[in-house]
Amino acid sequence: MTWTGSTIRSAKLAPAIEDFIQYKRALGDLYIEPANVLKAFLRKTGDLELDALTSVHCEAFLPVKGGEVTNFWFKKYEALDRFFRFATSRGYMKHRILPTSMPDRPPRFIPYIYSTDDIRRLLGVPDSHYPRTCPLSPDTMRTFILVLYGTGLKLGELSRLTHAGADLRNAKLLIRETKFGKSRLVPIGKDLVSILRLYRMRHRPGVGYQRPPTILATKIGMMIRNDHADHEFEWLRREAGVLRFDSARYQPRLHDFRHTFAVTRLLTWYRQVKDVQRMLPLLSTYLGQCGIDETSVYLRMTRELLQEANRCFERYAFTEVHNG
Repeated sequence: MTWTGSTIRSAKLAPAIEDFIQYKRALGDLYIEPANVLKAFLRKTGDLELDALTSVHCEAFLPVKGGEVTNFWFKKYEALDRFFRFATSRGYMKHRILPTSMPDRPPRFIPYIYSTDDIRRLLGVPDSHYPRTCPLSPDTMRTFILVLYGTGLKLGELSRLTHAGADLRNAKLLIRETKFGKSRLVPIGKDLVSILRLYRMRHRPGVGYQRPPTILATKIGMMIRNDHADHEFEWLRREAGVLRFDSARYQPRLHDFRHTFAVTRLLTWYRQVKDVQRMLPLLSTYLGQCGIDETSVYLRMTRELLQEANRCFERYAFTEVHNG
């Protein structure tokens, strides 16, 4: 169903939320996480008349304990804020009811950038060390890591990658139904083509068995769930001794391979004396982002990246002075 711009028949919360979600999706946004937030708010408050909502309902949904909140608190706040702006602009309610005083934001999240030594350690954990209860085989876990490291895909994008979507002959991966409901082709290098081809051969089903729909699968042939992959990786990085001892709140995660890919690509371009500003839109497209602003989230300024940026500036400055 698409949004047609029709007004809701009653000024109740449930139809107003549904109207807003359809409106956002008509603009091309999948609007999944914010929609879940609004539905959770509906379950918390009940299907009240919009004019019956007060700040008490919002404060119950957005509790502040001890003055500290998480980043998810702000995501919930932003989802409600946009919905209430929509509702007031259409006359569904008279005024917004969100709290006016805002708590401090938590410290900025610092992603972990994997080194080549980290990768060697993760891949070097022997098969015999893996617990039998792990849903992914050691071979699948290693392949999962290598593909994330070499492509910067999101966990869900890789987990949903089908055999039909892995065009190894042309060295391309078809990533379907990503952000904003679009699909994209991701080119891959010869090494990854070889890794995926050999993995597919090793995991070819026997006679009478059906091949799993996804190219990477669990031991029982099911699609890999994010929580299963995260849980097994948490064990693996501890076993491999891949830890961080800085002030960051989180230990290295699978999602940090996406950050690592973006930073490594930028570092490579600097070393190849590429025009990085012109290349950034290509990186955004490759990662499935809408623009450079979204991609900048993944570009943490590491020491190596800063050194290469400084060298690039020095070359530019030297050329300017020499030509002057």
